[in-house]
Amino acid sequence: MTVRITVVNTLNNSSIRMELEPYESVEDIVDTAAEYWGKDAGAYVLRKGSKLLNRGQTVDEINLSEDDVIELIPDPEGGF
Repeated sequence: MTVRITVVNTLNNSSIRMELEPYESVEDIVDTAAEYWGKDAGAYVLRKGSKLLNRGQTVDEINLSEDDVIELIPDPEGGF
């Protein structure tokens, strides 16, 4: 089942809507969002509330729900 979410770029407060399948990974979301904004995916992470999301987890594993808002933020550890 497809889940529609919003990804907010915290650097410029713009956002994009994404439709995701349960098997897609957090890394897939980061890659797509970074490409959209012309950023280096390795320098960013996703945050849902106060929790950083693990790149290896899937949409299903992190329990993303319809209309969730997650944030693309600079990696606090400086990227890879």
